[in-house]
Amino acid sequence: MRAVFVPWLTLAALALPAAAQKPTAGKKPANTPATAPAAPAEAAPADPVLAGDVTALRTWLQDYRVGAARFVKDGVVDDAAVATLDQRMQKVAQWNTLPAAQLLFELATVEPKPGGGAKAGGGDSAVELVDFQRELQPWRVQAMANQHLRTMTGDGILPWLLGKLATPGLRAQTKNKDQVEAAATLRVLGGHPSIEAQLELMKACRSMPTELRVQAVNAMAKDPTLDLVPTLVELLKDAEPNVRIAAANAIGAALAPHVDETLGKKPDAAVAKTQAEANARLEELLVRDQTWQVRSAAAFGLATQKCKSVIPQLIKGLEAELARKKDPWAMDVRLHKILEGLTGQSVARGGIEPWKQFWAKEGASFAVRTLADQKAQKPKESRYAKFFDLEVESDRVLFVVDFSGSMAEPATITGATTNAQPTATGTKAQLVVQELKRMIMSLPDGALINLVVFSDTVRIWRQEGGRPALVKLDDTARDDLLGNFLDTLRPNGATNLYDALNSALDFGGRGLHDKYYAAGFDTLYVISDGAPTVGEVVDKEEIRRRVRETNRLRRIAIHCVTFGNKNDTDFLGPLAEENGGRHIHVE
Repeated sequence: MRAVFVPWLTLAALALPAAAQKPTAGKKPANTPATAPAAPAEAAPADPVLAGDVTALRTWLQDYRVGAARFVKDGVVDDAAVATLDQRMQKVAQWNTLPAAQLLFELATVEPKPGGGAKAGGGDSAVELVDFQRELQPWRVQAMANQHLRTMTGDGILPWLLGKLATPGLRAQTKNKDQVEAAATLRVLGGHPSIEAQLELMKACRSMPTELRVQAVNAMAKDPTLDLVPTLVELLKDAEPNVRIAAANAIGAALAPHVDETLGKKPDAAVAKTQAEANARLEELLVRDQTWQVRSAAAFGLATQKCKSVIPQLIKGLEAELARKKDPWAMDVRLHKILEGLTGQSVARGGIEPWKQFWAKEGASFAVRTLADQKAQKPKESRYAKFFDLEVESDRVLFVVDFSGSMAEPATITGATTNAQPTATGTKAQLVVQELKRMIMSLPDGALINLVVFSDTVRIWRQEGGRPALVKLDDTARDDLLGNFLDTLRPNGATNLYDALNSALDFGGRGLHDKYYAAGFDTLYVISDGAPTVGEVVDKEEIRRRVRETNRLRRIAIHCVTFGNKNDTDFLGPLAEENGGRHIHVE
């Protein structure tokens, strides 16, 4: 989502009023108050210290745009290079002028290209761009620039940023400079300390085009306050599922610091009223919303509050899921796991009566133990030991996605198993990306995720030592995965499913006590439209055997999703069943 840059700035334009802001003894000036009178930048001589700071950052940016500056060497992140860039940005940000902010905004929207500007168009160029971006990590540069921009309060900076939310091209059908810069601005405003920024985010949540409204809600969720909850509750009625998802996530984050009983929080009457109103709406979504990702977000919005009052609401949500005739995405399993984590109960899956009986018997006396009490007290051998633990099935998810050439075939699917309303038409790859984006949006902040993409070769979104890294989900990770990585992929080549599964599960024989897998992924989604055709192993029975043996100790739940009429359900269906998962066929 980063493609266009503001024009190059001259050093003279970055100058400060010499008498008011020139550093002494090599030190940077304090932040200029937002009300300080503005002096024409071009009229002041360039300060030599400022000139050095700007030159260092701009020289780095020139190198970075062509791939000469990278953050990954031999598969390992160069922490020294990251720290050096952070220091350079900090030096420029401390000058606190509008031109300095404009320079940092270039870094907040930078999109380096390999080979003098190659674009993801398919074939080798798409593979090249994925590898190139992995080593340059533009998401890291953009996040660092955003963080420094939020500290800048100098004259004219915030009005200049807000002006990017009212440009003519925001509603254009094709992606353009105005949209890219507006999205970057919304990310800067997320967590911004000013009231003006928060008010503008609230306005953007209601008035901007769909994609930018989602960005605005996500930005507002970065540091949500109780004052924002009524606005977020209204957004739960939005027609766009992604807006409802983002709002549900934000409500849980806003309420948790005030109602989390594991932290000993006891909300006053005003907070309790706000919580009750918000949770009533979340419960309604959990029970009735037709989009499963929205129901998932509503469940996590309730669960992350870690308080007694949400338990009966989650039980109602589970009852509704069990009553659905078609539940391909295992939402009932997700809710069951959430309830087990919240209550400390071990209950057989598949029915609602055990939960109803538990709550009827224990609900009145159920007490949430604080974290301090949990640490101080020894576990009791009690059937109803109470504790909160939100390590649920869906917060460590690895996706293995087919982007072979057959995924470029056209497909039409209905809303029965996806979010299509009432039908969606496009290539299989486009429909998969659409579903993936909503699935990832529905996961809570802090969830650990990654993505393995395969055709005749295998690409991992982020890796450590050749393995999929455990990437903690937050706004920055979502922006990179949804707005950068997924959008660079194009279907091409044969189907090398074996190597993709090898990258995900590592068939090399690491066992139960392997340190990495002890804290690894517990849920795997394999999304494909066909049987393996290339790779070290193409025999379907042998692949199933190797997966069974490798997963015997890991116990990762493997769900398989197949598309269209040409998929091999006789292979992927049993693969899921043998590994504690479900097979989902999308027609």
